[in-house]
Amino acid sequence: MNSFHITKTPTLASYVSVLRTIGAPVDAGLRRARLSTLFEEIPDAWVSYEQVACFTADMAVREGIPDLGLIPEAADLERSLVDDFLDPLMSIPTLFQAMQAIPSLARQQSPTVRFWLETAEDQARACLLLPSTPEELGHAIGETRTLRLIENIIRAFVGHDFVPTRVLLASRPSNLQFDLESAYGGAPVRTGQPYGAIEFPRVLLGSKHITVGLSSAGADGPNATLSEALELCLPPYLLEGYPHAALAAEITGYTMRTLQRKLAEEGTTYSNIVDRARCRVAISQLQGRDLSLVELSERLGYSEQSAFSRAFRRWTGLSPGEYRAHTRSA
Repeated sequence: MNSFHITKTPTLASYVSVLRTIGAPVDAGLRRARLSTLFEEIPDAWVSYEQVACFTADMAVREGIPDLGLIPEAADLERSLVDDFLDPLMSIPTLFQAMQAIPSLARQQSPTVRFWLETAEDQARACLLLPSTPEELGHAIGETRTLRLIENIIRAFVGHDFVPTRVLLASRPSNLQFDLESAYGGAPVRTGQPYGAIEFPRVLLGSKHITVGLSSAGADGPNATLSEALELCLPPYLLEGYPHAALAAEITGYTMRTLQRKLAEEGTTYSNIVDRARCRVAISQLQGRDLSLVELSERLGYSEQSAFSRAFRRWTGLSPGEYRAHTRSA
């Protein structure tokens, strides 16, 4: 198992969309957090959860927006977050069934974020536990934003006037420098709890959504080894050139020596991981973009197009031009 946490790029895109709407210098913030500024070009890629948390914490401080996690999503929020997470929930008949589907859908987006439903007497809790601790950078922003998403899911079933009975936050008061009760519509808020939760009357679990259809919860997210998780995170960086091993060490949180040792234990090397990630990106770009082969080879860090063509033929048995022509004629 990998010991660093990953999340799909729509998680990062949801923050970036908000920050761009208010005119924040997003690209500079992405570079400070060692995140690729071109991540949106590969919407199905993965990024380091810890790097996203560092990015949000840094931007919240620099832009003076401690409630970044509660700012409404911008109109141009990445559709992939809606398609992969919200749309399937909105096709489920009742709130209870939607709450049951959330854990599986969430693992597709952020495999180590935990969701569960608790019921006791006349109250229910939609519970959340992040992979970070309350003391870590960005925890409060990630927790408040994810709980707001859960709150909005509940609201879609019970009505726009929904206010939680109570809100629980694992985050510490020192990391929540804004009016909590106003942020949650006057609901009581308790901080420093073992986990986060939106508490609401249990009877609401029977509420039906206006649109009824079949659930498409799907399978869990990647149960990846370190090398597999790193391979998932590298594609956006490849569009900026060759991602050196020092960057991989930053992404995973390991020293260079420890990273090399752990990869060796899995029977691979960093260069092999980059090679597989290059194949993934090249195929994606040839299917969906009109980049010239020279430009694509340069973006993938090859000094010559001929070197890229040889690598692509090794991966697929076809030249890049043959592969592009085949996919467009299919």
